[in-house]
Amino acid sequence: MKNSSVKYVTTSVQKTVWLGQQLGAQLRDGDIIALVGDLGGGKTWFTKGMAMALEINPDTIVSPTFTLVNEYDGRYKLFHIDLYRLKDKAEIIALDLDEYFSGEGIVVVEWADRWPGELPGDTVEVALHIVDEHTRELGFSASQARAKKIIRALKEKVGYSFSQGACRAFQSA
Repeated sequence: MKNSSVKYVTTSVQKTVWLGQQLGAQLRDGDIIALVGDLGGGKTWFTKGMAMALEINPDTIVSPTFTLVNEYDGRYKLFHIDLYRLKDKAEIIALDLDEYFSGEGIVVVEWADRWPGELPGDTVEVALHIVDEHTRELGFSASQARAKKIIRALKEKVGYSFSQGACRAFQSA
């Protein structure tokens, strides 16, 4: 199955949050967002944007590095999982996090590349990479039907270039 993808470049935290909002507006129960990338790349800021679109106060969104999972109530329930401090896949398996993927809520997984095997269900992967102090490259990709639909809707909403100057898109497929 052909992947769907698009990349954007943001030039500030506010623009990364804004792009998270645009993705968040497309989400519904059962959707899974896998965040990967550089330490300090903006994964939690991006999650704040998604939360805003889900009518969750972004000031309550904090990285669950030590709690592992934070739950937030909004238009949909948001489960924010952070795998950063877990040392190996056996430790992740032992936590039995599968219950969060039941379809009742939206799941955002920071450091998703540490998850053992494939994440369950249709997953939108967002790779955040540091270009410089203020600039981030965000690559969105999906291979399953629902996740591809989310990326198509994001492209329609945001476009391939930003007239607002929020960020710029490139290399879309």
